[in-house]
Amino acid sequence: MISYDLKKVRLVLLLIPISFVAGIAITEFLAFLSLLILLFLNKNKSVFFDSKIIFLYIFSIYIFFNAYFQIFDDLKLSSFFHIRFVFFSISIFFLCEVFESNKEKNFFLYFILFLFILTFDSIFQFFNGSNFFGFEIIKGRVSSFFQEELILGSFLVRLIPIILWFIFFLKIDLIKNFFYSVVFFSFYLISIYISGERTSFFLCMILLLSLFIIIKKLRTIITYSSLILLIFAFTCSYFKIGSTDVASRMFIKTFNQITDNKLIKQKNNIGTNENFTQNLKLYSTDHEGHIKLAFKLFNESKIFGAGPKGFRYYCRTVNYDSDVGTCSTHPHNITIQIITELGLIGLMFYIFAGCFVLYNFFKLLINKKYTDQYLSFYAITLGLIINLFPLIPGGNFFNNWISLFLYYNIGFYLYSYKKCTLK
Repeated sequence: MISYDLKKVRLVLLLIPISFVAGIAITEFLAFLSLLILLFLNKNKSVFFDSKIIFLYIFSIYIFFNAYFQIFDDLKLSSFFHIRFVFFSISIFFLCEVFESNKEKNFFLYFILFLFILTFDSIFQFFNGSNFFGFEIIKGRVSSFFQEELILGSFLVRLIPIILWFIFFLKIDLIKNFFYSVVFFSFYLISIYISGERTSFFLCMILLLSLFIIIKKLRTIITYSSLILLIFAFTCSYFKIGSTDVASRMFIKTFNQITDNKLIKQKNNIGTNENFTQNLKLYSTDHEGHIKLAFKLFNESKIFGAGPKGFRYYCRTVNYDSDVGTCSTHPHNITIQIITELGLIGLMFYIFAGCFVLYNFFKLLINKKYTDQYLSFYAITLGLIINLFPLIPGGNFFNNWISLFLYYNIGFYLYSYKKCTLK
């Protein structure tokens, strides 16, 4: 039995995602606190030697030595301690076990209330131009409590699998709470949309489609919430409502970047014989430039890559003025970044992890496992997939914010994997 004092620490499990809003320093502190909880309160030492954890150890050690031998400034320091994220995921696994001992719903309901306030504030900022605290829209992007950090959409979409994990884990009756569920998820989807983060919105659509196909009890809620989002988006675009033109950024700007055309240029060149497909770009001109530079670096070191954050390190050495491709802090695609900075060895880790996750995911689906326990597993698996999705622009794999979110998901995945008794 878990003692009463130990039960108190389960609150950290829900405070961690909330802390992302307060700032990465608070999240780092809670991650460190979770490590202390693991070290001093966990009695089961075998969790440190699970085969999946050993795989993560090896990956982190590879990152350590890769950075040590290839990066020669302050950029390698954070890579040295990448293994701390592995211990963080173990601590989340342990906190899940603690939470299981007393599945109190109140903590989760407070968590949902916080998210509702965040999404309501985001929508208010969209219409008003500033939120409840006077934080104004920046660069035409709704950010709510995140202020200058334009990560509202990324935060919300990455959190959906965690929310669903708790819903199924706590056996919350969505049908009984149908109205509140539709209102909450409608606000949630609208907030992702008005954030103007195109990658997040695309991932959200993939996630919703996957959930709609896999989990029957979510279909009606997803249908109603998506319909409300569609009505909201169409109404705001058609009547020019809101402090920023989200539809223009989401669709027109994306079209222009992919085709490398501007609408004004198109209007002035009606009747031209230029082949439309000749201007097509992979995401955009800048993204295509990042990829060209990334492959240049990869060709210089195919086995080990350019080192963790090696793309940024190279760009520093040329003062961000590259003769091949376009410089930045990272290649803006997780697969390309892994190939470029960790080489073929890093790619092997990525492919093996992806195959492992997908194999177990489809294995249970084929066997038609649909109890709440398995639905939690499906939800958190989808969380890993959208965090590591290979085909669209994305953030920096070695960014602390992204790493903490990824390994936070991994902790839940390890717990659900164990509960589903996968062999």
